[in-house]
Amino acid sequence: MAQKRQLSNGCNGSTDSLSSASDSFPPAEQFLLGSEKRDPPVVVSDSSEGDDEPVVLVDETNTTVSRPFSSPVRQTRSREPEDHNEPSLSSPSSSSFCVKSGNKRSRISQDGDNLDSIFGLQRSFSQPAPKRNQQEARSIATTLVDHVPNTAPITDTSAKNNATSTISRSNSSSNVKPRSASNFFGNVYQKRATKLTRAASAKGPAEADVPGSDRQSYLQIFDRILHTVLRAEAHLFSDQERQQLSAFSELDRHSRYLFTRVYMRKREWLRVSALDYGGREVVDQSCKYLGARKQNMDPFFLTEADIPDCEKALALLLIPELRALAKSRGLKQLSGKPKEALCAMIMKSTKQRTIVSFFKKNTESQAQRAEELVSEIIGITGPMVCLNPGVAELFERLHMVFFRAAVHVNGDNTMKLAVLATIGQIRFPKYTIMRSSDLFVSAQNVIEYKALVEIGAAMAELAASPVKLIDDHKRGWELYLAHRESWTTHVEALLKDGAGGGCRTSPGLCSKDTTADTEQLATEYWRRHFTPGWALSRIVVRGAKFAATLKQYKSEEEILISLLSQRTYQLHKRGEWYERLILLYTTHLRPKRAKGDSEAQDQTVLLLKRARETCIRAIQDRDVNTISLHAISKQLGAVEEKLELEERFQFKHPRISGDWQAAPERTFHGVRIKDNTRRGPSLWDGDDQVPCSVEELALWRYRALGFHGIHSENSMATTLFSLLFWDIIFHPVMGVLDTEYQSHPLDMMSDAFYTNRKPLIDRRLEQIAKGDLFLGSIQANYDAGFGAECIGVSWDITLDDLLTVVQYIGAKGLEAICRALAKEYRLKSSGFPDLCLWNKNTRKVMFAEVKSPKDKLSDTQRDWIDILLKSGVDVEVCLVREGGSGE
Repeated sequence: MAQKRQLSNGCNGSTDSLSSASDSFPPAEQFLLGSEKRDPPVVVSDSSEGDDEPVVLVDETNTTVSRPFSSPVRQTRSREPEDHNEPSLSSPSSSSFCVKSGNKRSRISQDGDNLDSIFGLQRSFSQPAPKRNQQEARSIATTLVDHVPNTAPITDTSAKNNATSTISRSNSSSNVKPRSASNFFGNVYQKRATKLTRAASAKGPAEADVPGSDRQSYLQIFDRILHTVLRAEAHLFSDQERQQLSAFSELDRHSRYLFTRVYMRKREWLRVSALDYGGREVVDQSCKYLGARKQNMDPFFLTEADIPDCEKALALLLIPELRALAKSRGLKQLSGKPKEALCAMIMKSTKQRTIVSFFKKNTESQAQRAEELVSEIIGITGPMVCLNPGVAELFERLHMVFFRAAVHVNGDNTMKLAVLATIGQIRFPKYTIMRSSDLFVSAQNVIEYKALVEIGAAMAELAASPVKLIDDHKRGWELYLAHRESWTTHVEALLKDGAGGGCRTSPGLCSKDTTADTEQLATEYWRRHFTPGWALSRIVVRGAKFAATLKQYKSEEEILISLLSQRTYQLHKRGEWYERLILLYTTHLRPKRAKGDSEAQDQTVLLLKRARETCIRAIQDRDVNTISLHAISKQLGAVEEKLELEERFQFKHPRISGDWQAAPERTFHGVRIKDNTRRGPSLWDGDDQVPCSVEELALWRYRALGFHGIHSENSMATTLFSLLFWDIIFHPVMGVLDTEYQSHPLDMMSDAFYTNRKPLIDRRLEQIAKGDLFLGSIQANYDAGFGAECIGVSWDITLDDLLTVVQYIGAKGLEAICRALAKEYRLKSSGFPDLCLWNKNTRKVMFAEVKSPKDKLSDTQRDWIDILLKSGVDVEVCLVREGGSGE
């Protein structure tokens, strides 16, 4: 019987907590994060274990990296779990780690060498390691890269059993609640990182003092980032910045670790006494090193001496401390006062002179009284530190260059995911790393790009505010206005250079281009994602949305026209821009008509003609996707009807398609649970008397009709696509698989994904269409990649269910789903029907889109229904209404 697997959510800092969920742990060589061919590995002889064979320390840039992963046992109906008969990677009583030695696995003793301080290796800390001077450490670090396999002890059987929760189910049993498969696509990384990091932060203070895998993983990640970026992309930093980064690498490991932990926190002042990242003396000494000022070198930490003013210092106190300070200054009526009021009272007392000081001949100035207040506050808090803003900005740029993402924008958890991967809590697919060194042109390019990305993120946060918070939208509009002139100048330069309207900037649109030319154009297009111009275009797009919210429709029209005038950035949004511009002409910009107002009527006709011209341009624009084409075709019909054009004058074009095929409807009834205090999706009374969602209620009803199924939504389609095209998704393409912490290539969300792999994708689609369902490949990829963070894959869906769906859906339906995702993954990764159903008697698959009362089909959902129906796959629209318990 199939069992449902879940990833272990534990993330303790000690290595003993990283126990495997399976009793027989698979070989570490199976879990390869990434590889690229470079120089041969360095061979180091280790005589401490008495091994005759030299041990190979694998270079980060050379070959494959092996990492353990706490993967739960996978059981299916068709096969038993494999017994790899592998010994434990390490033992709590042993201070050794495993590396690859030829085709064998060898051990290197850590008793004689403190390599963990350089490479960030997990080890047993029951015995203190000998010290190594910095010069010798740097010499070793230069010879051997820090990418050494990171292992964790796997011994505790009870921990293994507790790490995995298995849920058995039977589709044939009527008293079992239907299973709902969660969708891992979208914000899967942030969700998993938040979940695991919360578990990690729950460790006790005694455990926090133990230098374990958490400490080593942070050091390992930072050292790898430094080495990787400065090896090939050092030109993106100035000489002084490279000197600053070099100074960081020369710090002792305790200071580096403290810096990494503070760097991962919010940019605020911290009390040294509250930094629980090691022993008290170690933390104090590390703060001293990090706050030291050297010639031509910025300190890594600011200290209490750098607190700018007394207002900032007061904000660092707790409410009880503020009350005590206020009482010492003779202030009264303090009870019940909030923190802001207490700070204001103390600041007011600082600005006023006391009676005693008034009669003194040498009275203190206000600045002196403020300095005394700051000194008094520091006496309460003790030593304080804060990450130097200049150094923080430098490391943010460093990490952005490494991860190809702004890691400190909108709560991005890329660094946390890297740490979790290092300690084995999560796993990424194995692929060959082909990192490019010319993605960013210059240091100034990186600085401008980062600044614009951060502004765009701030605008996105303001745009998420409710409309009633109009001040937030006004601030977002002001941010756009600050960059409007820059955008106008940039677009004029693009048009002047011929890059604004030529099809050569759009990948795959020119039939005269050869395959090589098309691939080059596609590569150039997605690489623009990392240019200041692309970040600026995102600011402009958000500016249009702020204009719509503020009802500044004329300004919105100007913005949309400027966006449509160029073909360099965000081609996938052109359909949305056309739709909105047509709506402005037909609705928002139309003058209010009055009886006998001929001028208003003429203006209306002029706007309708302009809307028709825009519709025609949009239909002829090859970058407009099929979903927008349907909407624009309807808009064109409505405009021509208002203009009362005869049929012979109406615009005809091959791209104008008819309506989508409509799916048959089926109505189910159920008892809705009404709760006025609850927000979110509606709840219904399930057949097991347990509240359930509308989709789960529909599953109950379909079960009575003889169907088996799951609530999978988009995850069924995306999981099948990723497993069928796993090798193509992670096919070595220069510059798209740049780090070992990627769930998908960098060009996955652009048109370049299909263009760069067109021969491979077309060949696979052709094989599927001919009847090769690749059942063996699906099973092999499922087994090898189980639990890995791969885009679109939901490991909650069992292998048996996937194989059943593939066999019942047929070659034509499977090929249609994969083709749609391969060509437009960004667009087609949403809108798939809610339920995946199959009947074992008829051996047919049916998909159902569930709609509760007042819920309607979106254009994306209509498009998917049309694709499935045209490929011969059954689809229904399931309408759930309040009423009896039957159909």
